[in-house]
Amino acid sequence: MRSFFNWLVVACIFSVLTAAPSSAQEAPVDRAQPETIDPLQPGIGDFLDVDIAGYEKTAREAYDAKDYERAAKYYLALLRYDINDGGSVYNLACCYGLLGEAELAAKYLERAVKAGFQPFSQVMWDPDFNPVRETEVFKQAVERLTEEQKREDSSKGKLVFLEAPTYHKCWVHLPDSYDPARSYTLVVGLHGYGANPESFTTLWERFAEHDFIFASLQAPYAFSQGSAIGYSWTTDLPEDEEFWKQAALMSADYIGRAVEQLRGRYNVSEVFLLGFSQGCTLTYLTGILKHDLFAGLICFAGVLETDVLTEEDIGAANHLRVFIAHGDEDRVVELAAGENARDKLTEHGYDVTFHIFKGAHRVPEEAVHAAEAWMKGQGASL
Repeated sequence: MRSFFNWLVVACIFSVLTAAPSSAQEAPVDRAQPETIDPLQPGIGDFLDVDIAGYEKTAREAYDAKDYERAAKYYLALLRYDINDGGSVYNLACCYGLLGEAELAAKYLERAVKAGFQPFSQVMWDPDFNPVRETEVFKQAVERLTEEQKREDSSKGKLVFLEAPTYHKCWVHLPDSYDPARSYTLVVGLHGYGANPESFTTLWERFAEHDFIFASLQAPYAFSQGSAIGYSWTTDLPEDEEFWKQAALMSADYIGRAVEQLRGRYNVSEVFLLGFSQGCTLTYLTGILKHDLFAGLICFAGVLETDVLTEEDIGAANHLRVFIAHGDEDRVVELAAGENARDKLTEHGYDVTFHIFKGAHRVPEEAVHAAEAWMKGQGASL
């Protein structure tokens, strides 16, 4: 019996070795050598079906969980399909910075700029690079990139900004079984720095009930992140803080006009302004300066800019209800910023609800649900 078994094993091995190769056994394609690619090979284009958005989501979740090595794996995986995604190359550099890998952080920072990542000034304050910021290799990379940026800017001439009217996109979700004869609460959303209204409008999916109108505005200032375009609510000129303030105030005017246009288009009972990160900063600014437009403000992980708003400005809007949510592990905008906003507004007599969630710089579903309950009068002030 044993001899028969041995013979059977040998026969199986021989059949495997001599069988014609299946599609699963095809020689791997070397895409770095285009001349070797067979465009007629079955499945040669299946790489186009890869879920890049899924890779990016996993990378972000790993980053939020402080598993920076796993986040780097997924950024490397998705960049295999788009080497011009400057934002993801930059995020990969951030992972290496947090891992204390100075040479890799410097290398991928330079690659991010090469891939078209524009807001290089972000490096100067980004806490992800703090573990490597003082290393010689990283400082040299920053100096090199700074000089290259200066040379590039000087070759373009003098930069000036001109004011001009323009149209901006706004994505609107209507309530389930929408009835134009009924009046609805309007929630206007302001995305964060570098994001866009298309991504921020997906926040709608995290609300428990779709019984209000949700509008996601586009910030006015576009910039390149390589293959993607990001948007900012402000812009600046080097060493001109006053210009930044004026840009922020212009964005507040734009947001106010957008709210009035939406009220003219839909049957609206009351309006809440909701913002995340830089969008949250504009939520504070716009909501307070144009407080007659709003019933309340929903503020995720942002800064109350008291150098733009005066004490009189803040005091005049204290009829507003304010919901503030902040992650206890946020390194982009520290928890202290949310606490400072809470304390300043409370000092001026605002009804403030302060919600701390476990996590980093993001808008988690449980915090959205808490904001939703608060908006409907079901949440208590803390």
